[in-house]
Amino acid sequence: MKNNSSTKKIAHDLKEIYAKSKLYTYHRIFRKMNNGEDDSLTALEVLCLDLLQGMGSPTQTEFADYINVSKPNATYKLNTLEKKGYIVKIPSDEDRRIFHIQVTDKTRNLLNTGNRYIDVITRRMQRNFSDQELEIYEKIMSKIADEYMVEMDRYLKTQGS
Repeated sequence: MKNNSSTKKIAHDLKEIYAKSKLYTYHRIFRKMNNGEDDSLTALEVLCLDLLQGMGSPTQTEFADYINVSKPNATYKLNTLEKKGYIVKIPSDEDRRIFHIQVTDKTRNLLNTGNRYIDVITRRMQRNFSDQELEIYEKIMSKIADEYMVEMDRYLKTQGS
């Protein structure tokens, strides 16, 4: 039987890492935004961009369904983001009435501002852990990413087809 206190500690640590990285990322994003400019964003728009980037290249309908809003409401939000230069709508090859939403470099630059912290943590880990410990960590993280997040993998697969 697996050690229950270790399992609870792992769950706690995962939640803490997720919360801290999310807070850091949004803090960096909001500091980088140009408030009052024509292309400034609301917090909801930042969240929408983060979701769009994570979803890959969803259609307008897929995005509306994912955030559980009406299609007209999603279209309004997407049109606003497009006017500000954060997304582009790409017509589907199969059906020109369907558009795939892609984030622009402007969005990637804004959202990836938090990745700097991942680089800092990675360098700290390289300094403080042995090669063997890093190899074990990499195997565990790969297994989590590849095998234990099956619900999201399934969702993303159905969205991509």
